[in-house]
Amino acid sequence: MKFLLATEMDIFPISQLYFDVYQGAYPDPLMKDFSLMTNFIQSSVGFWFIAKDENNKVVASVLAAYDQEDLIAKAFGAVVRNDSRGKGVMEKLLSFGIEYLRKNTAGVDVIYSTTRTVNEAAQTLTEKLGFKKLGIFPNAHRTNDYETHCLAAIIYPEALEKRNSDYQIHHEVASLYSIVQEEVDLPTLSTIVPESPSKVLVSPGDLEVVKSPKFVSYRYSHLKSDKQLEFEFFPFHQPNLVIMSPDQSIELFCHLSSVDGYCVIVGGKMPNNLNFTELFLTSNKLLRDVGARYIEVIVRADRPKILESIIRAKFIPCGFFPAFQKINDKRHDFIVFSRSFEIFDFQNVKLKGLNQVYLEEYFKAWKRMSLNPKLLKV
Repeated sequence: MKFLLATEMDIFPISQLYFDVYQGAYPDPLMKDFSLMTNFIQSSVGFWFIAKDENNKVVASVLAAYDQEDLIAKAFGAVVRNDSRGKGVMEKLLSFGIEYLRKNTAGVDVIYSTTRTVNEAAQTLTEKLGFKKLGIFPNAHRTNDYETHCLAAIIYPEALEKRNSDYQIHHEVASLYSIVQEEVDLPTLSTIVPESPSKVLVSPGDLEVVKSPKFVSYRYSHLKSDKQLEFEFFPFHQPNLVIMSPDQSIELFCHLSSVDGYCVIVGGKMPNNLNFTELFLTSNKLLRDVGARYIEVIVRADRPKILESIIRAKFIPCGFFPAFQKINDKRHDFIVFSRSFEIFDFQNVKLKGLNQVYLEEYFKAWKRMSLNPKLLKV
């Protein structure tokens, strides 16, 4: 068995591999669009690792995206041909990829992955390689069925040494933090109940969706380079639509998958006295109307007032990521929130160990936040 970086010569057999395993239902267009595959393989921040058998046939594949600014990498798209499973192929391929990234980049402090839960194999594999369980995304994707994914990461000691822990954790996510605390060996944080806003908050007013991917990408990059974005950290996602006010004082950038309705809120520009809860409630409706069935957003853990606004907009905390973003010589924690518009379906879920605990914690939070009359009044 050979483990190596893919080249353009491997594009067709890789595409065939994903088609054979998923019967054409894989939700990411990267695995079937030859131009996207070529661009990824040629990119300096994209690494496509493959395994070939003795007949030079591609039998396994896994990708890694790399962010040099934050020294993080994301492993995704892992697949093994059916007749090659049970032989440790993916474990060896992923180990090869991790070692390659550590040796051939400017450095990697954190490597993370989201794993499928239709069987325990992927969960067992990441655990064996040292990935720590950090959360769960219920019904995040849809292939033939709804798919719940688990969040796991290798957080190297150099990342934890730079971690900013000088803050108080929002009381609504304290129980989630306590689970991750045991998994990653983090110090205890005191809790905080955010104070009411000290200024009068303004309503976002009328908003509309603009779906123009090239314009949206250009506009986002321009605002980010000019440091005009209120929050702008959601690595490895490029926005393809924007929710904006007529005068462009509000611009909320999102990435929406047209394949399965998976949506992430990437970042935004807005007035500092804006009512964030109203903004996200309005955006939820607009995104649902254009095809989103699941929305994800990440927020720095040391921003309790913003977290409060997100919670009041019915987003449920589902993951806690320590030492995620690097700013100067510090790394900051983030909380992952999700909002689903589907009836939850877990008939194919097979959770292992702590992932079951995360799912139970998610529904405790869902009942506490979504059914709490005090939170219904914005």
